[in-house]
Amino acid sequence: MDIRRNIIQSVLQMLHGKVDTEVIDTVQDVLVIQLNQYEIQERSTKLTVSDNSSEGLLRRYIATKRIEGKAESTLKRYWEQNLKLIQFIQKPLHEIMIDDIRFYMAYRRQQGGISNRTLDGMRRCYRTFFSWLTAEGLINRNPCTALSQIKSRKQIKKPYSAVEMELIRKSCTDKRDIALVEFLYSTGCRVSEVSGLDIMDIDTNTGECVVIGKGNKERTVYLTDVALLHLRIYLDSRNDNSIALFTGKGSNRLTKSGIENLLKRIGKTAGVTNVHPHRFRRTLATNLLDRGMNIQDVAMILGHADLKTTQIYCFISQCNVKNAYRKYAA
Repeated sequence: MDIRRNIIQSVLQMLHGKVDTEVIDTVQDVLVIQLNQYEIQERSTKLTVSDNSSEGLLRRYIATKRIEGKAESTLKRYWEQNLKLIQFIQKPLHEIMIDDIRFYMAYRRQQGGISNRTLDGMRRCYRTFFSWLTAEGLINRNPCTALSQIKSRKQIKKPYSAVEMELIRKSCTDKRDIALVEFLYSTGCRVSEVSGLDIMDIDTNTGECVVIGKGNKERTVYLTDVALLHLRIYLDSRNDNSIALFTGKGSNRLTKSGIENLLKRIGKTAGVTNVHPHRFRRTLATNLLDRGMNIQDVAMILGHADLKTTQIYCFISQCNVKNAYRKYAA
């Protein structure tokens, strides 16, 4: 069965990024059905090799999560963190104990000077990997079961103030920049979602936009009249043939890092610190709640399955708390 699974994962890895997810799912189903009819053995020439090394199993895990629709940034984090762990411990995966993982994390804390928040992120990477190994029957016991959450100080991440938003707008030097800033704020899209959008994804008549978010989930977001106006002006000014909604040098699609670097430059010019795409998303969520929108509707706009995640994004000003107290406690 391991050989069948290796064959399927190898084929799916080769298809990833070249065809649609639906095609990959169909190919996976066909391979599972067809290969189930045969007994498969390794040739003596070893043309087919089942790699059950620690790194080989980690590759299989990453391939599985990729098929499940995990974001590439998440897969990269899973790979890097778990690879560092197994290279440090240097034991077969089935021999790794909880004390081995605790020792490594303590070592990283002392040698790397990393925060508890980062350590807990590492713990989550280990937990998902070893949980998968256990579920697949590749190890008998999950060493991360008793690995408790590492508590860290929660820092309140503030949205842009009205003054900061105005300074950012005034610092945009061309039609694309102001269109991008207004688009990020009005839709609350993730930067990866914005980078992947095409012109045809926007209905310039209704101001609606269909985006594909995490887990290949589709949702509709909306542009304000101001955002739609600036987007139309920007698109009308272009004379390239690119299908991308936002382009950079050479009319190439503006990448995630390209958007982040662009906003850093705008923030520096505006004199606003900590300017990055995700902060527009937090600002929209906070403003919508402040103005009375239902939190379930805000979660729909942001693409959150859990309301707790939406609450994390929202900054409740002390002024609002004070006003609400005066209203209800009087």
